[in-house]
Amino acid sequence: MCLRSWLYVSLVSWLCVTISEGNQDFAVNVNSDGTYNVVIQGDVWLKSAPTFFRADGQVFSSADGSLKLVKNTQSSGEDVIGQWEANNFLYQAGSSQIEASFVQYTPDPSIFTYNNPSLPFMLFKQRYINGANNTASNSSAFTISGFPGFLIQESTIPLGYLSYAGLMSGSLGLMAGGWGPSSFKINDGIEGGPLALFDRVKTANTLIISPASRFMSSSIWRQNSSTGGDNVYWGTMGGVENVPLGVETSFVLFYGNQGINKAFVSWGQILQRWHGRTDQYTKSDFTINYLGYWMDNGAYYYYRTEKGKNDQDTVLDLKTYMGQIGVPVRYIQYDEWWYYWDNDHGVVTWTAQPKIFPNGMEWLYNKTQYPVVAHSMYWSSNTTYAKANGGEYDFLIDGHKALPLEERFWNDLLAESRDWGLFVYEQDYLNEEFEQIRKLLSDIDLGRQWLTQMGNAAAKNGLTIQYCMSYPRHMLQSLEIPVVTQARVSHDNRPNTDNWKIGVTSLFSWSLGVAPFKDNFWTTSVQPGNGYNSTEPHTSLNAVVATLSTGPVGISDMVGGMNRTLIMKSVNTDGLILKPSRPATSIDNRIRRMAWPDFEGPDGEVWSTYSDFGGKNKYGIVLAADLQGSYTMTPCMAGFQGFPTSMVFPANNPNKIQPLTDPQPLTMSGCTMTDFCLFYVSPVLTINGKQVLIQGELDKWVPMSPQRVTNINIADDITISLSGGVHETVSFWFNVDGESSPVTCTLGAAGLATLSFTSGTCRGT
Repeated sequence: MCLRSWLYVSLVSWLCVTISEGNQDFAVNVNSDGTYNVVIQGDVWLKSAPTFFRADGQVFSSADGSLKLVKNTQSSGEDVIGQWEANNFLYQAGSSQIEASFVQYTPDPSIFTYNNPSLPFMLFKQRYINGANNTASNSSAFTISGFPGFLIQESTIPLGYLSYAGLMSGSLGLMAGGWGPSSFKINDGIEGGPLALFDRVKTANTLIISPASRFMSSSIWRQNSSTGGDNVYWGTMGGVENVPLGVETSFVLFYGNQGINKAFVSWGQILQRWHGRTDQYTKSDFTINYLGYWMDNGAYYYYRTEKGKNDQDTVLDLKTYMGQIGVPVRYIQYDEWWYYWDNDHGVVTWTAQPKIFPNGMEWLYNKTQYPVVAHSMYWSSNTTYAKANGGEYDFLIDGHKALPLEERFWNDLLAESRDWGLFVYEQDYLNEEFEQIRKLLSDIDLGRQWLTQMGNAAAKNGLTIQYCMSYPRHMLQSLEIPVVTQARVSHDNRPNTDNWKIGVTSLFSWSLGVAPFKDNFWTTSVQPGNGYNSTEPHTSLNAVVATLSTGPVGISDMVGGMNRTLIMKSVNTDGLILKPSRPATSIDNRIRRMAWPDFEGPDGEVWSTYSDFGGKNKYGIVLAADLQGSYTMTPCMAGFQGFPTSMVFPANNPNKIQPLTDPQPLTMSGCTMTDFCLFYVSPVLTINGKQVLIQGELDKWVPMSPQRVTNINIADDITISLSGGVHETVSFWFNVDGESSPVTCTLGAAGLATLSFTSGTCRGT
């Protein structure tokens, strides 16, 4: 029995959600005693674990009756997400009254890009009516509350899981496997992040569970038999000592019926709407849009200069060299080597050392005209900014580290930094600051205060922020800090490593509205005298991944060691990155193969993305690398549902076109890291009785980029509006009845042109 409203039968209260009339796809059934289960298409996926709360130095649990149910009420309303109905259970946990609520939402259809507009989701809310004292557990990996919580047991159908956790936006602790007591293994606690569950059927029904508020103090805990049972819980992190009265924390359970990728996007769209995050800052971030030069770990000039020269002279030589060979770098990144830090690697004073930049950073900025991305670590206990050390600002000092407590500090620091060209403040070592300042783990609000003060000051000073070494909680907190526009989603790049494998983590980052960054890369393989005693055999793979990420593209070669031809595959002559409409991410079947090694998904990296020009003007991209054996993929598997009838062709052979349909899929093989496979997908057009494919600018990684193509008009002719550098030459390809050829177009003095397919001409303006 399933209704859209509350139904009371005997002593059981049912909260049951119907996706479409007569088809129960997703339901959370809630009983009058506060137990519940999650049903997907008639199958019980999850059963509730006992609810618990810590207060007064002990655990109160529904399992042993120590957690007392006081009353059950219902309520309803509407907010920025949509209409909601709530079933509220008031509990007594010692001296604390805590309300646990099931809140069913029917969202505003305008939120979603993909899913059925009527698709509902569930919030689990914990509200501390009169607060709670002495709540901390004996481990920060645990939680002081457990709602929601689910039994970890074999389900009636095979379920897989994907868990984001650990450093670099959840990439270094990423885990996937089968759902069950022996196979469900995650990095939980401080490192933990969103959890997705999915089935093996074609549509890939997907559940995503994550915090929805108070991100810095919310955790996931995988309880095992040694601590009470095989359960997974969400709640406030285990080190929190007291919860103030009225504090409310929410966790979201989202269901998607169109695959893992699309479920994550819709989950993120809900959270972005809820917290008022827009793409304003990400879209306008200069360093996300233009080519940069990076001097961080993995770069040739990381803690290294030209022989006999300092960093200042090296930067000037780089500027001269790149100008001579025509590499349009538009900004530069300075890493940790430029400022003052102590033996414990904490920032003492965030100003340039004279031995690094003898003339000062403002002089160098004026000389190069390069906007700056500047790195910073955690603050030293000896920082000169702290009042305890003779400075002007309140800092919390704990051991060797310190935490700024005033937004005024961030305002002053970042305002002064604008004078020497700061555009992006790169906050690194987020994990160490968070874990080693003990009050960040024991205070429910301090973590959020730290990051929002930083974000508010950046916004006030016209800056954006990059997160590095972030845990998933930092990434989730960026929902409230829209000036956090980019984040590292991989380990540090070193020559000849797998730093490029960002397909799964990019999905998480992009769902939150944050551009994923793979780190710097070399464009030539052999660079003598480098500090890594290595070569980079996969320069092209790193370049294409950086471009398809839609995040920063940062080269890091030595003077005299740049491959201009490779670099220019990513950008126009002004250095504008020619990228797709969304990051390339791992296809669903790749993620399911991670969970089940016997699943018929690719054994290796297969990603997809597209450029969307509105209507049926969608152009797909498929990247396959480090692929063992072969893999056959339909449009649906690539995430191209709803695309028009299309043809696919390899990037290195535009004449080798073939249909891409379910009966005529694409088979990929021989896709290594050195010889990766790159395919482009174009809609089939009929112009004057001929089959025409717009193939685009084939000497770029993204031949149909919205940064290059500003309009497509299809009637008796195909008219395409192009933009770029002044008098830039663009070679734009079409395939007519199986034969490909280019139209050469020279942009005008305004960097614009209009191309006509039927006449084969181009008019620049």
